[in-house]
Amino acid sequence: MYICKYYPSMEIVDPGHEFYKEFLKPYYVITSDGQYLFASKQKGRRPDRVFYMVPDDYSLGRNQKYFDVDVGKKIYRIVEEYAKNMDRIIQHGVQGENGYKVGLEIITSIENPHSAYIAWMGKLMIFPPEDIKISCKNYIIPEGLPEKYVERIKDFWPQFNENEPLTLFDFTEMEDDVRKVINLGIDYFGGAFKKPNLTMVWHKAESEGLISYHAGCSDGRILKGLSGTGKTTLTVGEDIEQDDALVGIPLYEDEKINAIKIIGLEAASFAKSEGIDESSPEWKGLMKSREGAIVLAMNIDCEGVRYVKKVIKGYEVVVPEVDGNVGPLKCKSYESSGTTNGRFIFKFSDLNERWGREKYLRFEGLSFRRFDILEPLIRITDPRMAVALDSACESVITSAVEGRVAGERVRVYAATDFMAREQAEQAYLKFMVYRGMGLEEDGKLVFFVINTGYVGEHDIDGFSTGKGEKIRVEDSKKLLHLLEDNKIKRWIKHPAFGYLIPDPEEMETQHGMKNFAERFNLLNYYSPQEIVEFIKRDIRERTQYLANLFKGQRREKEMEEIINVWKNCHIPSPQEIKGFYQTHY
Repeated sequence: MYICKYYPSMEIVDPGHEFYKEFLKPYYVITSDGQYLFASKQKGRRPDRVFYMVPDDYSLGRNQKYFDVDVGKKIYRIVEEYAKNMDRIIQHGVQGENGYKVGLEIITSIENPHSAYIAWMGKLMIFPPEDIKISCKNYIIPEGLPEKYVERIKDFWPQFNENEPLTLFDFTEMEDDVRKVINLGIDYFGGAFKKPNLTMVWHKAESEGLISYHAGCSDGRILKGLSGTGKTTLTVGEDIEQDDALVGIPLYEDEKINAIKIIGLEAASFAKSEGIDESSPEWKGLMKSREGAIVLAMNIDCEGVRYVKKVIKGYEVVVPEVDGNVGPLKCKSYESSGTTNGRFIFKFSDLNERWGREKYLRFEGLSFRRFDILEPLIRITDPRMAVALDSACESVITSAVEGRVAGERVRVYAATDFMAREQAEQAYLKFMVYRGMGLEEDGKLVFFVINTGYVGEHDIDGFSTGKGEKIRVEDSKKLLHLLEDNKIKRWIKHPAFGYLIPDPEEMETQHGMKNFAERFNLLNYYSPQEIVEFIKRDIRERTQYLANLFKGQRREKEMEEIINVWKNCHIPSPQEIKGFYQTHY
Protein backbone atom coordinates (compact mmCIF):
# COMPACT_ATOMS: atom_id res chain seq x y z
CA MET A 1 0.00 0.00 0.00
CA TYR A 2 1.30 3.45 -0.92
CA ILE A 3 -0.03 6.86 0.05
CA CYS A 4 0.84 9.50 -2.55
CA LYS A 5 2.65 12.55 -1.13
CA TYR A 6 2.25 14.77 -4.18
CA TYR A 7 -1.47 15.42 -3.89
CA PRO A 8 -3.60 16.18 -0.87
CA SER A 9 -5.79 13.26 -1.92
CA MET A 10 -5.28 9.63 -0.98
CA GLU A 11 -3.77 7.28 -3.57
CA ILE A 12 -3.61 3.58 -2.78
CA VAL A 13 -1.80 1.39 -5.29
CA ASP A 14 -2.48 -2.34 -5.64
CA PRO A 15 -3.64 -2.91 -2.06
CA GLY A 16 -3.98 -6.38 -0.55
CA HIS A 17 -6.95 -8.11 1.03
CA GLU A 18 -6.16 -6.85 4.53
CA PHE A 19 -6.52 -3.25 3.37
CA TYR A 20 -9.97 -3.92 1.90
CA LYS A 21 -11.15 -5.79 5.00
CA GLU A 22 -10.32 -2.81 7.19
CA PHE A 23 -11.20 0.05 4.83
CA LEU A 24 -14.62 -1.37 3.91
CA LYS A 25 -15.76 -2.39 7.40
CA PRO A 26 -18.76 -0.02 7.47
CA TYR A 27 -20.10 -1.48 4.23
CA TYR A 28 -20.17 -5.26 4.61
CA VAL A 29 -21.43 -8.03 6.86
CA ILE A 30 -19.61 -11.33 7.26
CA THR A 31 -22.14 -14.15 6.95
CA SER A 32 -22.10 -17.24 9.15
CA ASP A 33 -20.44 -19.08 6.25
CA GLY A 34 -17.69 -16.46 6.00
CA GLN A 35 -18.66 -14.56 2.85
CA TYR A 36 -18.22 -10.78 2.76
CA LEU A 37 -21.67 -9.42 1.85
CA PHE A 38 -22.04 -6.02 0.14
CA ALA A 39 -24.84 -4.12 -1.59
CA SER A 40 -25.10 -1.60 -4.42
CA LYS A 41 -27.74 0.99 -5.19
CA GLN A 42 -27.80 -0.17 -8.81
CA LYS A 43 -28.81 -3.82 -9.14
CA GLY A 44 -27.49 -4.23 -12.68
CA ARG A 45 -25.74 -2.42 -15.50
CA ARG A 46 -27.07 -0.03 -18.16
CA PRO A 47 -25.93 -1.12 -21.63
CA ASP A 48 -28.09 1.57 -23.23
CA ARG A 49 -25.74 4.25 -21.83
CA VAL A 50 -22.57 3.05 -23.56
CA PHE A 51 -20.86 5.12 -26.28
CA TYR A 52 -17.71 4.78 -28.41
CA MET A 53 -15.14 7.24 -29.79
CA VAL A 54 -13.37 5.69 -32.78
CA PRO A 55 -10.93 6.76 -35.53
CA ASP A 56 -12.30 8.50 -38.63
CA ASP A 57 -11.88 5.45 -40.89
CA TYR A 58 -13.37 3.00 -38.38
CA SER A 59 -16.90 1.60 -38.66
CA LEU A 60 -18.94 0.60 -35.64
CA GLY A 61 -21.48 -2.20 -35.92
CA ARG A 62 -25.24 -2.37 -35.60
CA ASN A 63 -26.65 -0.75 -32.40
CA GLN A 64 -23.22 0.54 -31.30
CA LYS A 65 -23.42 4.23 -30.43
CA TYR A 66 -20.83 6.64 -31.84
CA PHE A 67 -19.73 9.61 -29.72
CA ASP A 68 -18.30 12.84 -31.13
CA VAL A 69 -14.53 12.62 -30.74
CA ASP A 70 -13.90 16.34 -30.11
CA VAL A 71 -16.52 16.43 -27.36
CA GLY A 72 -15.35 13.14 -25.94
CA LYS A 73 -11.71 14.19 -25.78
CA LYS A 74 -12.69 17.29 -23.80
CA ILE A 75 -14.68 15.12 -21.37
CA TYR A 76 -11.67 12.87 -20.97
CA ARG A 77 -9.38 15.80 -20.14
CA ILE A 78 -11.77 16.94 -17.40
CA VAL A 79 -12.24 13.43 -15.99
CA GLU A 80 -8.50 12.75 -15.99
CA GLU A 81 -7.90 16.09 -14.25
CA TYR A 82 -10.43 15.15 -11.57
CA ALA A 83 -8.95 11.65 -11.26
CA LYS A 84 -5.58 13.13 -10.29
CA ASN A 85 -7.13 14.95 -7.34
CA MET A 86 -9.71 12.48 -6.07
CA ASP A 87 -9.16 9.83 -3.41
CA ARG A 88 -8.47 6.74 -5.47
CA ILE A 89 -7.34 3.17 -5.71
CA ILE A 90 -5.07 2.34 -8.64
CA GLN A 91 -4.98 -1.30 -9.64
CA HIS A 92 -2.77 -3.08 -12.11
CA GLY A 93 -3.51 -6.51 -13.46
CA VAL A 94 -3.70 -8.85 -16.38
CA GLN A 95 -6.71 -10.10 -18.30
CA GLY A 96 -5.91 -13.48 -19.83
CA GLU A 97 -4.09 -16.75 -19.16
CA ASN A 98 -0.81 -17.94 -20.67
CA GLY A 99 -1.00 -17.47 -24.41
CA TYR A 100 -2.76 -14.10 -24.50
CA LYS A 101 -2.26 -11.56 -21.73
CA VAL A 102 -3.42 -7.93 -21.72
CA GLY A 103 -2.19 -5.34 -19.21
CA LEU A 104 -4.81 -3.28 -17.35
CA GLU A 105 -4.85 -0.21 -15.16
CA ILE A 106 -8.03 0.61 -13.23
CA ILE A 107 -8.42 3.90 -11.36
CA THR A 108 -11.38 3.78 -8.95
CA SER A 109 -12.61 6.81 -7.06
CA ILE A 110 -13.03 6.23 -3.34
CA GLU A 111 -14.32 9.71 -2.58
CA ASN A 112 -17.29 7.58 -1.61
CA PRO A 113 -15.33 4.91 0.32
CA HIS A 114 -18.04 2.31 -0.40
CA SER A 115 -16.81 2.24 -4.02
CA ALA A 116 -13.68 0.39 -2.91
CA TYR A 117 -15.80 -2.79 -2.98
CA ILE A 118 -15.59 -2.59 -6.79
CA ALA A 119 -11.80 -2.65 -6.64
CA TRP A 120 -11.80 -5.57 -4.17
CA MET A 121 -14.07 -7.64 -6.39
CA GLY A 122 -11.88 -6.70 -9.34
CA LYS A 123 -8.79 -7.92 -7.51
CA LEU A 124 -10.32 -11.41 -7.47
CA MET A 125 -11.54 -11.31 -11.06
CA ILE A 126 -8.33 -10.35 -12.87
CA PHE A 127 -4.89 -11.93 -12.79
CA PRO A 128 -2.05 -10.34 -10.75
CA PRO A 129 0.02 -7.62 -12.42
CA GLU A 130 3.02 -8.54 -14.55
CA ASP A 131 5.76 -6.58 -16.25
CA ILE A 132 3.81 -6.05 -19.49
CA LYS A 133 2.52 -3.00 -21.31
CA ILE A 134 -0.68 -1.39 -20.02
CA SER A 135 -3.00 -1.57 -23.05
CA CYS A 136 -6.32 -0.74 -21.37
CA LYS A 137 -7.21 1.93 -18.81
CA ASN A 138 -10.49 2.19 -16.89
CA TYR A 139 -11.60 5.25 -14.88
CA ILE A 140 -14.39 4.39 -12.43
CA ILE A 141 -16.15 7.31 -10.70
CA PRO A 142 -19.31 5.81 -9.15
CA GLU A 143 -20.39 9.02 -7.40
CA GLY A 144 -20.24 11.02 -10.60
CA LEU A 145 -18.35 14.28 -11.00
CA PRO A 146 -18.45 17.24 -8.59
CA GLU A 147 -20.57 20.22 -9.67
CA LYS A 148 -17.70 22.41 -10.89
CA TYR A 149 -16.59 19.69 -13.32
CA VAL A 150 -20.17 19.10 -14.46
CA GLU A 151 -20.53 22.80 -15.26
CA ARG A 152 -17.35 22.75 -17.34
CA ILE A 153 -18.66 19.81 -19.37
CA LYS A 154 -22.04 21.50 -19.90
CA ASP A 155 -20.25 24.56 -21.30
CA PHE A 156 -19.39 22.57 -24.46
CA TRP A 157 -21.88 19.68 -24.16
CA PRO A 158 -25.15 21.13 -22.78
CA GLN A 159 -27.03 17.83 -22.94
CA PHE A 160 -24.76 16.20 -20.37
CA ASN A 161 -26.95 14.73 -17.58
CA GLU A 162 -24.92 14.22 -14.44
CA ASN A 163 -27.71 12.11 -12.94
CA GLU A 164 -27.54 9.48 -15.69
CA PRO A 165 -24.79 6.83 -15.75
CA LEU A 166 -22.34 7.13 -18.63
CA THR A 167 -19.79 4.73 -20.11
CA LEU A 168 -17.58 6.29 -22.77
CA PHE A 169 -14.89 4.30 -24.57
CA ASP A 170 -11.97 5.95 -26.37
CA PHE A 171 -10.61 3.73 -29.15
CA THR A 172 -9.12 6.59 -31.17
CA GLU A 173 -5.58 5.44 -30.32
CA MET A 174 -6.17 1.76 -31.03
CA GLU A 175 -3.37 1.70 -33.62
CA ASP A 176 -0.96 2.45 -30.76
CA ASP A 177 -2.58 -0.30 -28.64
CA VAL A 178 -4.16 2.23 -26.27
CA ARG A 179 -7.79 1.82 -25.19
CA LYS A 180 -9.54 3.77 -22.45
CA VAL A 181 -12.96 3.97 -20.83
CA ILE A 182 -14.59 6.24 -18.28
CA ASN A 183 -17.51 5.11 -16.14
CA LEU A 184 -19.50 7.87 -14.41
CA GLY A 185 -22.30 7.25 -11.92
CA ILE A 186 -22.08 3.43 -12.00
CA ASP A 187 -21.85 1.71 -8.62
CA TYR A 188 -22.53 -1.84 -9.87
CA PHE A 189 -19.39 -3.96 -10.25
CA GLY A 190 -20.52 -5.63 -13.47
CA GLY A 191 -21.19 -2.29 -15.17
CA ALA A 192 -18.16 -0.39 -13.92
CA PHE A 193 -15.37 -2.97 -13.88
CA LYS A 194 -16.14 -6.29 -15.51
CA LYS A 195 -17.92 -5.33 -18.74
CA PRO A 196 -15.78 -2.28 -19.65
CA ASN A 197 -12.53 -4.20 -19.12
CA LEU A 198 -13.73 -7.14 -21.20
CA THR A 199 -14.95 -4.84 -23.97
CA MET A 200 -11.48 -3.30 -24.27
CA VAL A 201 -9.65 -6.64 -24.12
CA TRP A 202 -11.98 -8.28 -26.65
CA HIS A 203 -11.61 -5.27 -28.93
CA LYS A 204 -7.83 -5.61 -28.81
CA ALA A 205 -8.04 -9.36 -29.46
CA GLU A 206 -10.41 -8.95 -32.40
CA SER A 207 -8.08 -6.31 -33.88
CA GLU A 208 -5.32 -8.92 -33.79
CA GLY A 209 -7.30 -11.60 -35.61
CA LEU A 210 -8.60 -13.49 -32.58
CA ILE A 211 -12.17 -14.59 -31.87
CA SER A 212 -14.05 -13.24 -28.85
CA TYR A 213 -16.35 -15.61 -26.98
CA HIS A 214 -18.87 -14.44 -24.41
CA ALA A 215 -19.30 -17.97 -23.19
CA GLY A 216 -18.73 -20.59 -20.55
CA CYS A 217 -16.00 -23.14 -21.09
CA SER A 218 -15.42 -26.61 -19.68
CA ASP A 219 -13.08 -29.27 -21.03
CA GLY A 220 -12.89 -28.03 -24.62
CA ARG A 221 -16.57 -27.03 -24.86
CA ILE A 222 -17.75 -23.45 -25.05
CA LEU A 223 -21.38 -22.49 -24.55
CA LYS A 224 -22.65 -19.06 -25.61
CA GLY A 225 -26.02 -17.52 -24.92
CA LEU A 226 -27.99 -14.52 -23.77
CA SER A 227 -28.50 -13.72 -20.09
CA GLY A 228 -30.79 -16.22 -18.39
CA THR A 229 -30.42 -19.01 -20.97
CA GLY A 230 -28.58 -21.36 -18.62
CA LYS A 231 -25.04 -21.19 -19.97
CA THR A 232 -23.56 -20.84 -16.48
CA THR A 233 -25.75 -23.59 -15.05
CA LEU A 234 -24.63 -25.95 -17.83
CA THR A 235 -20.96 -24.97 -17.50
CA VAL A 236 -20.12 -24.66 -13.82
CA GLY A 237 -18.71 -27.84 -12.30
CA GLU A 238 -15.46 -29.63 -11.65
CA ASP A 239 -14.34 -29.17 -15.28
CA ILE A 240 -15.06 -25.42 -15.43
CA GLU A 241 -12.42 -23.30 -17.18
CA GLN A 242 -14.46 -20.09 -17.60
CA ASP A 243 -18.08 -19.10 -17.28
CA ASP A 244 -18.07 -15.85 -19.23
CA ALA A 245 -15.03 -14.57 -21.09
CA LEU A 246 -12.71 -16.21 -23.62
CA VAL A 247 -10.72 -15.57 -26.74
CA GLY A 248 -9.89 -18.10 -29.42
CA ILE A 249 -6.54 -18.10 -31.22
CA PRO A 250 -6.93 -19.54 -34.75
CA LEU A 251 -4.15 -21.97 -35.67
CA TYR A 252 -3.50 -22.11 -39.41
CA GLU A 253 -2.14 -24.85 -41.66
CA ASP A 254 -1.77 -24.16 -45.39
CA GLU A 255 -3.81 -20.94 -44.93
CA LYS A 256 -6.72 -22.94 -43.46
CA ILE A 257 -7.83 -22.82 -39.82
CA ASN A 258 -7.55 -26.32 -38.43
CA ALA A 259 -7.68 -25.66 -34.65
CA ILE A 260 -8.63 -23.03 -32.07
CA LYS A 261 -6.65 -22.53 -28.87
CA ILE A 262 -8.90 -21.22 -26.09
CA ILE A 263 -7.67 -18.60 -23.63
CA GLY A 264 -9.65 -17.69 -20.52
CA LEU A 265 -9.69 -13.99 -19.69
CA GLU A 266 -10.76 -14.05 -16.04
CA ALA A 267 -9.51 -15.70 -12.85
CA ALA A 268 -12.89 -15.96 -11.13
CA SER A 269 -16.61 -16.22 -11.68
CA PHE A 270 -19.09 -13.38 -11.09
CA ALA A 271 -21.90 -15.89 -10.59
CA LYS A 272 -25.62 -15.37 -10.07
CA SER A 273 -26.90 -16.62 -6.74
CA GLU A 274 -30.56 -16.94 -7.74
CA GLY A 275 -32.04 -20.25 -6.68
CA ILE A 276 -28.83 -22.12 -5.91
CA ASP A 277 -28.53 -24.62 -3.05
CA GLU A 278 -26.32 -27.52 -1.96
CA SER A 279 -27.14 -29.44 -5.15
CA SER A 280 -25.99 -26.59 -7.43
CA PRO A 281 -22.50 -26.79 -8.97
CA GLU A 282 -21.78 -23.16 -7.97
CA TRP A 283 -22.39 -24.00 -4.31
CA LYS A 284 -18.90 -25.37 -3.77
CA GLY A 285 -17.42 -22.06 -4.93
CA LEU A 286 -19.74 -20.05 -2.67
CA MET A 287 -18.84 -22.24 0.32
CA LYS A 288 -15.08 -22.07 -0.20
CA SER A 289 -15.25 -19.24 2.34
CA ARG A 290 -15.65 -21.92 5.03
CA GLU A 291 -12.14 -23.09 4.15
CA GLY A 292 -10.66 -19.60 4.41
CA ALA A 293 -10.95 -18.47 0.78
CA ILE A 294 -12.14 -14.92 0.24
CA VAL A 295 -15.61 -15.02 -1.31
CA LEU A 296 -17.31 -11.68 -1.97
CA ALA A 297 -21.09 -11.44 -2.38
CA MET A 298 -23.53 -8.66 -3.17
CA ASN A 299 -27.29 -8.06 -3.18
CA ILE A 300 -28.21 -11.47 -1.72
CA ASP A 301 -30.71 -11.98 1.10
CA CYS A 302 -29.10 -13.25 4.30
CA GLU A 303 -30.50 -14.59 7.55
CA GLY A 304 -30.30 -11.96 10.28
CA VAL A 305 -29.45 -9.19 7.81
CA ARG A 306 -31.52 -6.42 6.23
CA TYR A 307 -30.56 -3.89 3.55
CA VAL A 308 -30.82 -0.24 4.50
CA LYS A 309 -29.98 3.15 3.02
CA LYS A 310 -27.45 5.12 5.02
CA VAL A 311 -25.42 8.28 4.63
CA ILE A 312 -21.77 7.47 5.36
CA LYS A 313 -19.07 10.12 4.95
CA GLY A 314 -21.53 12.30 3.08
CA TYR A 315 -22.67 9.69 0.53
CA GLU A 316 -25.93 7.76 0.41
CA VAL A 317 -25.23 4.05 0.15
CA VAL A 318 -27.11 0.79 0.53
CA VAL A 319 -25.51 -1.52 3.05
CA PRO A 320 -26.36 -4.80 4.74
CA GLU A 321 -27.16 -4.27 8.43
CA VAL A 322 -27.21 -6.91 11.16
CA ASP A 323 -30.75 -7.53 12.41
CA GLY A 324 -30.37 -10.33 14.93
CA ASN A 325 -27.94 -13.22 14.62
CA VAL A 326 -26.21 -13.30 11.24
CA GLY A 327 -26.86 -16.58 9.47
CA PRO A 328 -26.22 -17.95 5.96
CA LEU A 329 -27.09 -16.45 2.61
CA LYS A 330 -30.65 -17.13 1.41
CA CYS A 331 -30.34 -17.63 -2.35
CA LYS A 332 -34.05 -18.37 -2.82
CA SER A 333 -35.34 -15.26 -1.07
CA TYR A 334 -35.33 -11.73 -2.50
CA GLU A 335 -37.42 -9.80 0.01
CA SER A 336 -34.61 -7.74 1.51
CA SER A 337 -32.24 -7.45 -1.46
CA GLY A 338 -35.11 -6.60 -3.80
CA THR A 339 -33.45 -8.33 -6.74
CA THR A 340 -32.88 -11.77 -8.24
CA ASN A 341 -29.56 -10.46 -9.57
CA GLY A 342 -27.55 -11.35 -6.48
CA ARG A 343 -23.94 -12.20 -7.29
CA PHE A 344 -20.84 -13.70 -5.71
CA ILE A 345 -17.25 -14.12 -6.80
CA PHE A 346 -15.23 -17.30 -6.45
CA LYS A 347 -12.06 -18.43 -8.15
CA PHE A 348 -12.35 -21.08 -10.89
CA SER A 349 -9.51 -22.99 -9.24
CA ASP A 350 -11.78 -23.50 -6.21
CA LEU A 351 -13.85 -25.90 -8.32
CA ASN A 352 -11.36 -27.23 -10.87
CA GLU A 353 -8.09 -28.49 -9.44
CA ARG A 354 -6.64 -28.77 -12.96
CA TRP A 355 -7.68 -25.25 -13.89
CA GLY A 356 -5.29 -23.33 -16.14
CA ARG A 357 -4.20 -26.13 -18.46
CA GLU A 358 -4.03 -25.70 -22.24
CA LYS A 359 -7.34 -26.17 -23.97
CA TYR A 360 -8.52 -26.46 -27.56
CA LEU A 361 -11.99 -26.08 -29.03
CA ARG A 362 -13.82 -29.35 -29.67
CA PHE A 363 -17.47 -28.41 -29.05
CA GLU A 364 -19.11 -25.04 -29.66
CA GLY A 365 -22.66 -24.48 -28.54
CA LEU A 366 -25.40 -21.89 -28.28
CA SER A 367 -27.85 -21.88 -25.39
CA PHE A 368 -31.25 -20.73 -26.66
CA ARG A 369 -34.37 -20.36 -24.55
CA ARG A 370 -37.20 -21.02 -26.97
CA PHE A 371 -40.79 -21.94 -26.14
CA ASP A 372 -42.19 -23.41 -29.35
CA ILE A 373 -40.74 -25.69 -32.06
CA LEU A 374 -37.01 -25.87 -31.24
CA GLU A 375 -35.93 -29.33 -30.18
CA PRO A 376 -33.97 -29.89 -26.90
CA LEU A 377 -30.72 -30.43 -28.84
CA ILE A 378 -29.72 -29.94 -32.46
CA ARG A 379 -26.42 -30.37 -34.26
CA ILE A 380 -25.47 -28.07 -37.13
CA THR A 381 -23.33 -29.46 -39.96
CA ASP A 382 -23.56 -26.52 -42.40
CA PRO A 383 -20.97 -23.79 -41.59
CA ARG A 384 -23.25 -21.12 -43.08
CA MET A 385 -26.11 -22.10 -40.77
CA ALA A 386 -23.77 -22.18 -37.77
CA VAL A 387 -22.69 -18.58 -38.44
CA ALA A 388 -26.31 -17.56 -39.03
CA LEU A 389 -27.40 -18.97 -35.67
CA ASP A 390 -24.38 -17.50 -33.87
CA SER A 391 -25.15 -14.11 -35.42
CA ALA A 392 -28.76 -14.23 -34.27
CA CYS A 393 -28.82 -15.80 -30.79
CA GLU A 394 -32.48 -16.37 -29.97
CA SER A 395 -34.21 -16.32 -26.62
CA VAL A 396 -37.36 -15.52 -24.75
CA ILE A 397 -36.11 -13.20 -22.03
CA THR A 398 -37.20 -14.20 -18.55
CA SER A 399 -36.75 -10.85 -16.81
CA ALA A 400 -36.82 -7.24 -17.94
CA VAL A 401 -33.38 -6.44 -19.40
CA GLU A 402 -32.17 -3.63 -21.63
CA GLY A 403 -35.54 -1.94 -21.45
CA ARG A 404 -37.36 -4.97 -22.84
CA VAL A 405 -40.45 -6.64 -21.42
CA ALA A 406 -40.15 -10.09 -19.86
CA GLY A 407 -41.49 -12.77 -22.21
CA GLU A 408 -40.37 -10.99 -25.38
CA ARG A 409 -38.61 -12.98 -28.11
CA VAL A 410 -35.27 -11.41 -28.96
CA ARG A 411 -32.35 -12.00 -31.30
CA VAL A 412 -28.89 -10.52 -30.87
CA TYR A 413 -25.43 -11.13 -32.21
CA ALA A 414 -23.64 -13.61 -29.91
CA ALA A 415 -21.47 -10.95 -28.21
CA THR A 416 -23.07 -7.70 -29.37
CA ASP A 417 -23.18 -6.22 -25.86
CA PHE A 418 -19.39 -6.22 -25.79
CA MET A 419 -18.59 -5.52 -29.43
CA ALA A 420 -17.14 -2.30 -30.81
CA ARG A 421 -16.71 -3.24 -34.46
CA GLU A 422 -18.81 -4.48 -37.36
CA GLN A 423 -20.43 -7.82 -36.60
CA ALA A 424 -19.57 -9.13 -40.07
CA GLU A 425 -15.85 -9.20 -39.23
CA GLN A 426 -16.16 -11.78 -36.48
CA ALA A 427 -18.91 -13.61 -38.35
CA TYR A 428 -16.65 -14.08 -41.38
CA LEU A 429 -13.77 -15.31 -39.20
CA LYS A 430 -16.07 -17.84 -37.56
CA PHE A 431 -17.18 -18.98 -41.00
CA MET A 432 -13.50 -19.66 -41.79
CA VAL A 433 -13.24 -21.67 -38.57
CA TYR A 434 -16.32 -23.79 -39.19
CA ARG A 435 -15.40 -24.41 -42.80
CA GLY A 436 -11.76 -25.12 -42.02
CA MET A 437 -12.29 -27.44 -39.06
CA GLY A 438 -15.39 -29.07 -40.53
CA LEU A 439 -18.75 -29.48 -38.79
CA GLU A 440 -19.70 -32.78 -40.47
CA GLU A 441 -20.01 -35.93 -38.39
CA ASP A 442 -16.35 -36.71 -39.16
CA GLY A 443 -15.21 -33.08 -38.71
CA LYS A 444 -12.96 -31.64 -36.00
CA LEU A 445 -15.64 -29.43 -34.44
CA VAL A 446 -19.14 -30.18 -33.17
CA PHE A 447 -21.50 -27.19 -33.36
CA PHE A 448 -24.77 -27.53 -31.46
CA VAL A 449 -27.73 -25.59 -30.09
CA ILE A 450 -29.35 -26.53 -26.80
CA ASN A 451 -32.84 -25.31 -25.95
CA THR A 452 -33.24 -24.58 -22.23
CA GLY A 453 -36.84 -23.47 -22.52
CA TYR A 454 -39.94 -25.44 -23.53
CA VAL A 455 -41.34 -27.36 -26.45
CA GLY A 456 -44.94 -26.48 -27.36
CA GLU A 457 -45.50 -23.84 -24.69
CA HIS A 458 -46.19 -20.80 -26.93
CA ASP A 459 -48.42 -20.34 -29.94
CA ILE A 460 -47.19 -18.38 -32.93
CA ASP A 461 -48.24 -15.10 -31.30
CA GLY A 462 -46.21 -15.85 -28.17
CA PHE A 463 -49.10 -16.76 -25.89
CA SER A 464 -49.08 -19.83 -23.65
CA THR A 465 -50.78 -22.94 -24.99
CA GLY A 466 -51.07 -24.37 -21.48
CA LYS A 467 -49.73 -27.74 -22.63
CA GLY A 468 -46.02 -27.29 -23.33
CA GLU A 469 -43.21 -29.54 -22.09
CA LYS A 470 -40.39 -28.06 -19.97
CA ILE A 471 -36.86 -29.04 -20.98
CA ARG A 472 -35.36 -29.72 -17.57
CA VAL A 473 -31.78 -29.01 -16.52
CA GLU A 474 -31.20 -32.75 -16.17
CA ASP A 475 -32.42 -33.25 -19.76
CA SER A 476 -29.93 -30.68 -21.05
CA LYS A 477 -27.03 -32.03 -19.00
CA LYS A 478 -27.75 -35.58 -20.14
CA LEU A 479 -27.86 -34.55 -23.80
CA LEU A 480 -24.61 -32.58 -23.50
CA HIS A 481 -22.93 -35.55 -21.81
CA LEU A 482 -24.04 -37.90 -24.59
CA LEU A 483 -22.94 -35.46 -27.28
CA GLU A 484 -19.50 -34.88 -25.80
CA ASP A 485 -18.87 -38.58 -25.24
CA ASN A 486 -19.92 -39.33 -28.82
CA LYS A 487 -22.64 -41.66 -27.58
CA ILE A 488 -25.38 -40.39 -29.90
CA LYS A 489 -25.05 -42.75 -32.88
CA ARG A 490 -28.27 -42.12 -34.79
CA TRP A 491 -29.26 -38.66 -35.98
CA ILE A 492 -32.31 -37.70 -38.00
CA LYS A 493 -32.43 -34.73 -40.37
CA HIS A 494 -34.93 -31.93 -39.77
CA PRO A 495 -37.44 -31.81 -42.64
CA ALA A 496 -37.04 -28.06 -43.20
CA PHE A 497 -33.75 -26.82 -41.79
CA GLY A 498 -31.61 -29.88 -42.43
CA TYR A 499 -29.87 -29.84 -39.05
CA LEU A 500 -29.51 -33.08 -37.06
CA ILE A 501 -31.73 -34.20 -34.19
CA PRO A 502 -30.94 -37.11 -31.82
CA ASP A 503 -33.05 -40.12 -32.73
CA PRO A 504 -35.82 -40.29 -30.07
CA GLU A 505 -35.86 -44.11 -30.06
CA GLU A 506 -32.14 -44.24 -29.26
CA MET A 507 -32.61 -41.67 -26.49
CA GLU A 508 -35.23 -43.90 -24.85
CA THR A 509 -33.91 -47.41 -25.42
CA GLN A 510 -30.17 -46.88 -25.07
CA HIS A 511 -29.75 -43.76 -22.94
CA GLY A 512 -32.61 -44.00 -20.45
CA MET A 513 -34.37 -40.76 -21.39
CA LYS A 514 -37.86 -41.96 -20.55
CA ASN A 515 -40.74 -40.80 -22.79
CA PHE A 516 -38.38 -38.62 -24.85
CA ALA A 517 -40.44 -39.12 -28.03
CA GLU A 518 -43.77 -38.40 -26.37
CA ARG A 519 -42.50 -35.38 -24.44
CA PHE A 520 -40.97 -33.65 -27.47
CA ASN A 521 -43.29 -34.72 -30.29
CA LEU A 522 -44.51 -31.43 -31.76
CA LEU A 523 -47.73 -33.06 -32.94
CA ASN A 524 -48.80 -33.21 -29.28
CA TYR A 525 -48.82 -29.41 -29.19
CA TYR A 526 -49.44 -28.16 -32.74
CA SER A 527 -51.17 -29.21 -35.91
CA PRO A 528 -48.94 -29.95 -38.94
CA GLN A 529 -50.12 -26.70 -40.55
CA GLU A 530 -49.19 -24.71 -37.42
CA ILE A 531 -45.70 -26.24 -37.47
CA VAL A 532 -45.31 -25.16 -41.10
CA GLU A 533 -46.31 -21.62 -40.12
CA PHE A 534 -43.67 -21.60 -37.36
CA ILE A 535 -41.06 -22.70 -39.90
CA LYS A 536 -42.08 -19.93 -42.32
CA ARG A 537 -41.96 -17.36 -39.52
CA ASP A 538 -38.48 -18.43 -38.39
CA ILE A 539 -37.15 -18.32 -41.96
CA ARG A 540 -38.63 -14.87 -42.52
CA GLU A 541 -37.54 -13.35 -39.21
CA ARG A 542 -34.04 -14.85 -39.20
CA THR A 543 -33.35 -13.75 -42.76
CA GLN A 544 -34.57 -10.21 -42.10
CA TYR A 545 -32.57 -9.94 -38.90
CA LEU A 546 -29.32 -11.02 -40.60
CA ALA A 547 -29.93 -8.70 -43.55
CA ASN A 548 -30.36 -5.76 -41.17
CA LEU A 549 -27.43 -6.81 -39.01
CA PHE A 550 -24.89 -6.91 -41.83
CA LYS A 551 -26.36 -4.14 -44.01
CA GLY A 552 -23.72 -1.64 -45.13
CA GLN A 553 -20.85 -3.44 -43.43
CA ARG A 554 -17.59 -3.99 -45.28
CA ARG A 555 -18.07 -7.73 -45.57
CA GLU A 556 -21.78 -7.55 -46.40
CA LYS A 557 -21.20 -9.17 -49.81
CA GLU A 558 -19.36 -12.06 -48.21
CA MET A 559 -22.25 -12.50 -45.76
CA GLU A 560 -24.85 -13.05 -48.51
CA GLU A 561 -24.77 -16.85 -48.40
CA ILE A 562 -25.14 -16.70 -44.61
CA ILE A 563 -27.99 -14.18 -44.76
CA ASN A 564 -29.83 -16.34 -47.30
CA VAL A 565 -29.14 -19.75 -45.75
CA TRP A 566 -32.67 -19.85 -44.29
CA LYS A 567 -34.36 -18.78 -47.54
CA ASN A 568 -32.77 -21.78 -49.24
CA CYS A 569 -34.36 -24.20 -46.78
CA HIS A 570 -37.14 -26.51 -47.93
CA ILE A 571 -40.60 -25.61 -46.60
CA PRO A 572 -42.32 -28.97 -46.08
CA SER A 573 -46.00 -29.59 -46.58
CA PRO A 574 -48.26 -30.41 -43.61
CA GLN A 575 -48.29 -33.99 -44.86
CA GLU A 576 -44.48 -34.17 -44.78
CA ILE A 577 -44.46 -32.76 -41.25
CA LYS A 578 -47.05 -35.29 -40.09
CA GLY A 579 -45.14 -38.16 -41.68
CA PHE A 580 -41.83 -37.05 -40.13
CA TYR A 581 -43.12 -36.97 -36.57
CA GLN A 582 -45.20 -40.12 -36.92
CA THR A 583 -42.14 -41.97 -38.23
CA HIS A 584 -39.57 -40.78 -35.70
CA TYR A 585 -41.61 -39.86 -32.63
